[in-house]
Amino acid sequence: MEKEDKISLIINHLLNNTGYIKAEEMAELLTTSTKSIYRLIKEINSRASVNQICAERGKGFYINPQFSGQDALLAKNNDEHRPSISPIERRNEITKDLLINSPQPITVNNIIHQHYISESILTSDEKYIIQAIKCFDLQLIRENRNLSIVGDENNIRTALMQYMESLNIAMDSSNSIPKNLKEKDLNFVHKQFNIIEKVMNVKITYPYNVNIVSHLYILILRFRKHGAELKQEKSDKQLTNISFDHSYYRVCDMIIKNFEQYLSSDINDKEKEHLYKYLISYRVEHVDDIYKEQNFPTEVQMLTKQLLKRMSKSMHQNFDNPKFYIDLMKHIQPMSNRLNNGIVIKNTLLNQIKYEYYDIFMNLTEVMQQMLPAISEDEIGFLTLYFAKEIERNPKKVKTLITSTTGIGTSELLRVKVEKNLPEIEVVDVISTDFVDETRLKEIDLIISTVNIEKFERTPVIIVSAMFNKSDQQKLKQLIEKMGV
Repeated sequence: MEKEDKISLIINHLLNNTGYIKAEEMAELLTTSTKSIYRLIKEINSRASVNQICAERGKGFYINPQFSGQDALLAKNNDEHRPSISPIERRNEITKDLLINSPQPITVNNIIHQHYISESILTSDEKYIIQAIKCFDLQLIRENRNLSIVGDENNIRTALMQYMESLNIAMDSSNSIPKNLKEKDLNFVHKQFNIIEKVMNVKITYPYNVNIVSHLYILILRFRKHGAELKQEKSDKQLTNISFDHSYYRVCDMIIKNFEQYLSSDINDKEKEHLYKYLISYRVEHVDDIYKEQNFPTEVQMLTKQLLKRMSKSMHQNFDNPKFYIDLMKHIQPMSNRLNNGIVIKNTLLNQIKYEYYDIFMNLTEVMQQMLPAISEDEIGFLTLYFAKEIERNPKKVKTLITSTTGIGTSELLRVKVEKNLPEIEVVDVISTDFVDETRLKEIDLIISTVNIEKFERTPVIIVSAMFNKSDQQKLKQLIEKMGV
């Protein structure tokens, strides 16, 4: 795990917990030593004039209430000798420049002077870049003091999509256009994006909108660098053999013609196919459409049903909700297209998702690796948010059996009090203690009893008074928390 990831986890852990957190607890969370935790916290505090994380002897650490989590994550050291960007950001910038220039090389001297680094540091950076681009089937070549990235154009574009995030392209405000982008180019790209939405009568939401804008801007960058070579790319004849959508292809044709006018040059049909594959790989909301099961391909229906069935079994939760089924298919259809077309979407919230919804993420990872072995953690992270929303909307109920030796009136009063004070409990039945046995406990998560009864191997038992007082309520709440509900 990179240092910046560890710093993010420390800050998120402190923000999401009230009171003090000991170094030992954070060390266990990060699977590191307490000395490393102290060093990381010192690093966080060194980035601002006032400590972001405070400590009290014998109690632990806590976030300074004057600062938000974003302040803590973004705070920088005022030391004028500190580099303006981190090593990770520098390597990303070097990789992005090499990708834009590919297959043409950039001189080593140019990179060294641009980033104010020594040649030994660049040599070290090259090792990281080689590993980073390996997953895109790309190679870093050093020859005669020149560096270049070589590989298939599709893979170059896919890698660039990931590294374009450093440009922070905004969808809603021209004021936030990065200085290193030409405003004219970006304004043109935004107009093309608006045309896509208007012609197709759709709304393309975040993060897909940013990805499409990035893709269109990459087209301009690559064409201006290598227009002649790109014109010679061969068209993908297999495109028409897949599940083909003529409405998407027509709008791609319109957009590419606009690019030809803007760049005053013919553009290879391959660019139309690139854009088509990206559009069918992003989730869109058709403004006037009411989605029904039959609107989706059979393979998407089957994949979604299988996922819901496996996740229901894995998490012991009922996901049999028609609205959730449709909503999930809206995501799975473009997700399947992304996997088929080798399109990568980086999930910027992945670390937070893993932290906040660890159980859901791990269950999904196990299930999806059986169903779609090539799926990435980023895609699993997106799916996690859908299941997390559904669980919060329809929280799991603790199926409970109430048993008592008292009269039926007292037992039913206990039932009412339990359900009123703990909505996460579903009382399945109220029976006499004489009738409690293993056969009745097959679908039961918890037994509430007013008297001591036999202990059961898999079903916890809690003893409460018939009047279910405040102490009983607190004791039951604590037990439910331990059960992970």
